[in-house]
Amino acid sequence: MKTADKYKRLLKDTFVFALGNLGSKMILFFLVPLYTNYLTTEEYGTADLVFTISQFLVPIFSVVIFDAVIRFGLSKEESAEEVLLDGLIVWAIGTVGIIIVTPLFGFYKAVADWKWYLCLYSSVSILYPVLMNYLKAVDRNKTYALISVLQTAILAALNIILLVVFRTGVKGYLLSNILALLVSSILVILIARIPAKLSKVKINKPLLRQMVVYSAPLILNNISWWVIHSSDKIMIEWMIGASALGIYTVATKIPSLINVIITIFSQAWGLSAVREFESTNDEKYYSDVLSHYSFLIFSACLVIVAITKPFMNIYVSNSFSDAWHYVPILLVSAVYSAIASYYGSFYSALKRSINNMLTTLIGGIINIMVNYVFIRITGIWGAAIGTAVAYIVIALLRMIDVGKMIAIRVNWKLFVTNSFIIITHAVLVSLDIWNLPASIVAIILFAVFNHNEIYYAIRKTKSLLERG
Repeated sequence: MKTADKYKRLLKDTFVFALGNLGSKMILFFLVPLYTNYLTTEEYGTADLVFTISQFLVPIFSVVIFDAVIRFGLSKEESAEEVLLDGLIVWAIGTVGIIIVTPLFGFYKAVADWKWYLCLYSSVSILYPVLMNYLKAVDRNKTYALISVLQTAILAALNIILLVVFRTGVKGYLLSNILALLVSSILVILIARIPAKLSKVKINKPLLRQMVVYSAPLILNNISWWVIHSSDKIMIEWMIGASALGIYTVATKIPSLINVIITIFSQAWGLSAVREFESTNDEKYYSDVLSHYSFLIFSACLVIVAITKPFMNIYVSNSFSDAWHYVPILLVSAVYSAIASYYGSFYSALKRSINNMLTTLIGGIINIMVNYVFIRITGIWGAAIGTAVAYIVIALLRMIDVGKMIAIRVNWKLFVTNSFIIITHAVLVSLDIWNLPASIVAIILFAVFNHNEIYYAIRKTKSLLERG
């Protein structure tokens, strides 16, 4: 495939996933003011704790089989329907395991009243990505995008009904999330005619064994990601309290603006990296995509950090107003999460799930250590710092490790310069020191050092407009 065609395919996939993710993520983004007005900081913290524990259970009881569904489903040597059937078998076994351990959460006072909601949410959180990854594997990306939007629309409607109309608090919030995933899973089954397709295949035990061998190392990888994403929430609840957790949870919602870009691109890039690796394995293509992508992510971070304080003053209720201080550091975390995600796609293409796991595990260990020390000293700040440090370490480890296997060209001088600019900018804004001047200077410096990328973007945009 020609380089131009590769970009067209990547852009096409990115556009399709953007349709699904932008709509769904924007709906979720605008639901935050609703949550902060109809849930107290403690209620919001408790509900988020249920989801946080679920995210720990899911990789263990799913064996991360949904990742194997996309990787083996894309393989020309395997039947996508056999891959899906094997994935659903693992889901069924995993659900039984979750049901067995659920009574144990009755001993954890913070979530004891919500343990069966935790059970249901964990089960559907395995089923939904198994089905959705099957859609991507069989190139039904438009259906994937449609279901993504519908899932979030259902969630929004249920939130409004249960939280605003019936005032059901934590119960309504949890039920909304469970039902949205369940109904969306049923829609995938019906639209993709999955029962009819599965009736034509049988359980492929050798394939199932290969899938589990591939995905099993990702259990520790996903738990390590959970440590980085969520252990800080557990530690905040334990060391400070549920109210502080509610504030920190709101702060994490703003970086979701960058995470939208990461999610959209990662889904498209994950498919592109596997296809490219199994065909021409064009290393120049990999390098150019990294250069453009990292420029976009760094730019987004600078702009969002600059407007964080005024935006948060109108975005959330007064009881959550302190959350803005932690947003800039979490936005820096999102930048390095994006870089780590880009390189993580190569582990999938190379089937190096152990390397994937080890890099994330190291980041997770560092995250816990930094959290434990700094949360005690600086409170919520410690969690934001721990998350940023962990993501920076993972990104650097993967850049070095993958670079040994695939010759991806990195402009290290520019990468370090951009890193210095965004980190310094984030720290100054977080501490509310020279907020506006710091933002202006950071943006000007970034533009000067990245003038080639800016010129490239202008030239490409002009070319597209002329064609149009």
